[in-house]
Amino acid sequence: MHYVSFGLIVAIWGASFILMKKGTEQFAPAAVAAGRLLGGACFLGAVLLWMWWRRPATVTSAPVKWRLVAFCSLLGYAWPYAIQPFLVNRHGSAFIGLSVSLVPLLTILVSIPLLGIYPTPQQVVGVLGALVCIAGLMWDGLERSVPLRDLAFAFSVPLSYAIVNTLIRKSMRETPAALLSLLLLLFACLPILPLAAMTPGPAPALGSSAILSALAIAALGVLGTGWSTLAFNQLIQSHGPLFAGMTTYLVPLGALLWGWLDRETVTPLQIACLCGVLAMVALTQLSSGRMVR
Repeated sequence: MHYVSFGLIVAIWGASFILMKKGTEQFAPAAVAAGRLLGGACFLGAVLLWMWWRRPATVTSAPVKWRLVAFCSLLGYAWPYAIQPFLVNRHGSAFIGLSVSLVPLLTILVSIPLLGIYPTPQQVVGVLGALVCIAGLMWDGLERSVPLRDLAFAFSVPLSYAIVNTLIRKSMRETPAALLSLLLLLFACLPILPLAAMTPGPAPALGSSAILSALAIAALGVLGTGWSTLAFNQLIQSHGPLFAGMTTYLVPLGALLWGWLDRETVTPLQIACLCGVLAMVALTQLSSGRMVR
């Protein structure tokens, strides 16, 4: 079942960047972030109510480390959700979607001090090979005149994901994934909702464009944030942050494809680098016919 969740997360998150782009065509980036958080929270709230109706004790007696949840929410949800729509609006969904492919590399590095887990030689080779490919993607961004500040913002996102994913595996495995996911989204709403209220957006438009943007945000909230956050945290708790984080090596393929379909520029260098990333994923993931946890 976890392989099915892995594949669905890849497919949904691969489309999330084009959904952000479509959302920012009619709404401010901060409003897109707020919309996805609220949509995801509503979905997870319904899931939690269903869990409580079936087995109340699984919800009411679940242990919650509130300070750690708040920290992880601000670092791994509020910051990425605020900055990604802004960057997508400025530089396109395909290019910004490539940055998340750094998550597995950073997860391995973060797991050394936080979990005391050292990578296997096969993982080191695979991740370093992927890093070379990602360096090519960064070079492609510099050739497009993407400001260094925006590149730094883009690559701060996978670092925050890696830290939070590792902390969830280390310290929050006993909290049900649905409850944990809902709390993470609700805490992230605290800074995002005021930001959305204060940030001006594009001139309001009526008709099909506004409807499509609203539908994009709704899909981003329910599927790209609500269900995917739940499934991803379940993978972290059951199979570890590296296994779950490997989804982000494949997400850029979807982001690149959707960007190309939306007539964004896709260069041969990007395609070559992503093919290299795929090869490194296979090397890192497959060990004696099973996934590396």
